[in-house]
Order: sequence, then structure tokens, then C-alpha cells
Amino acid sequence: MASNFSTFFFQLPPPPPPLAHARNIAHQIRDRRIHSSLSPPPPPPLLASSPPSQPLPLFLRPPKHTTTVSDLLEWHSWAKSLAASVGSSFEDSDNGPDSSLLCRELNWLMEDVLHGFDPSLMRKAVARDDPDVIISSRADVQELYSLWKQRMEERRPFQYIVGCEHWRDLILCVREGVLIPRPETAIIVDLVGDAISKDEGLREGLWVDLGTGSGAIAIGIAKILGNYGSVIATDLSPVAIQVASFNVEIYSLEDKIEVREGSWLEPLKGVEGKVAGLVSNPPYIPSDGISGLQAEVGRH
Repeated sequence: MASNFSTFFFQLPPPPPPLAHARNIAHQIRDRRIHSSLSPPPPPPLLASSPPSQPLPLFLRPPKHTTTVSDLLEWHSWAKSLAASVGSSFEDSDNGPDSSLLCRELNWLMEDVLHGFDPSLMRKAVARDDPDVIISSRADVQELYSLWKQRMEERRPFQYIVGCEHWRDLILCVREGVLIPRPETAIIVDLVGDAISKDEGLREGLWVDLGTGSGAIAIGIAKILGNYGSVIATDLSPVAIQVASFNVEIYSLEDKIEVREGSWLEPLKGVEGKVAGLVSNPPYIPSDGISGLQAEVGRH
């Protein structure tokens, strides 16, 4: 690489103790609501349907399903009773979510499924004793039963249930096989922002995000660069490449971010001497410590 190559290869701190893991996950979920009003731009026409192996997150699905108010309320009552039955058992066993957090997740799931629907219409239907009123939704009721059962019995992370994570001012699609971006990951983007604010040459240069995962850091950097510079995002995982490319496309950053598949520096052939900065936030939980983590982290 060139002699003026600025390397920003950050390694975040070792994983915190289990209680801190639980708090971090709670913060992630709360962040999801903090940024709920910051929706991404509408997906371009070609994203009307995603590749078969990249399921559309709930918030991007068309409301093509219909159900009755009574069936939806029956599911919600069942799901809420399961959440309430947990009490503090998950928290006591591995510092997992308690009933109050699970109930908040249930409400967020309803928001994604019925996005744009006025809840008062359901209340009016109940008040009129007219439970057979038909409403549109982004998921079939049977799928909702399956999703909430996965959340409760398998402790599948909520972000995988709804297919996205609210991170900084972004809504990023995620799925199994791609780590959910954590709030502290934003520190890397902030550090890059500080660096380019002091050196306009860095703003106009080529940046690299190694092990991009969902593409969170690459997209965050691209937004900071504005009309300048460009980003290469690399990952060895074909699943991560697909998810990152999907997120890049949602934000119409294909001309700004190039996603390349390969191991570490191998995909950078051809840009030697042209890289202004390099960042990475690889997984850092030791394999022998995974079994003791919160189920949402250790199992998934």
C-alpha cells in the first residue's frame, strides 16, 4: 500500500460479562424505536421482491395478506400470555429478556406487520362487536404464530424475527448468518468521521470495510463521505455478501460502495496504493465462551 496509507483497524473491547450482554441487546432493541421515524428511502422497483435466499424484512413486505380483527387479536392475546409467563425466568437463567421487554417487542412486531394501519380501527371494531372486520397485513397470522414461537422457544433474536435492525439513522436488513450490528459498532464510523474532518484528502479517498457483515459500517462511512470518496466492503461469507449488497441497494449506494467477496485483503487486488483508510470489526467472542452467553447471542 502507499506510504500515506492511513489504517483504521479498530478492535473493539473484549465481550462484556453476560449481564452487560443483556443490557446491550436491550439497548439495541430500544434503539430500534428511537430511530423508528427514520425510515430508509423507498426501495427501487427491482427490490419489490428479493432473491429467494434473502427474505424480505417485514417492514419492506407489501400488505398482501388479510385477516380478521378477531383472528389478529386472538394471536396477540396468545403471544402476550406467552411473554407474560416468562416473568424473569430468562433473566434469571442467562440475563435474557424479561416479560416487559418481550411485551414491548410484541408491540413492535405488530407495528411492522400493520405498518400504516390505524389501531383505532381495531378498537372500533371491537367496540361495535364486529370482530370479522377484514384488515391487511404484511404477514399471515399463521406466520405470526410461528415467528413468536421461535422467539419464545428458540430464543431467536427479535431482529431476526422482523428481519431488520435500527442502527444509527439506518434500518438494516439482517438474517441468520449475519451478525446483528451492535450500538457500539457506531464508534468506528464516528472515528472515521473525526479523521476525515481533519483531513479532506481522506474524505476524497477509497475506504475499505473488512468483514462487512450487514454492510453497516460501509454504509455509515459512505454517508459520512457524502459526495466524495468511495468504499469497498469485503466478506468471506456469501450470505453476508448478499445481505450487505441488499442493504447497499436499499440506500441507493451502489455507485458509492462496491461489495466484494473474499478473505480479508484478498479482494483488494487492484487497489494497492489507492486506499485511504481501512476499518474492521470482526467477531471477537472466543468460541469456548459462547455456551455461557445469553441464549439470543450464544445460540444465534
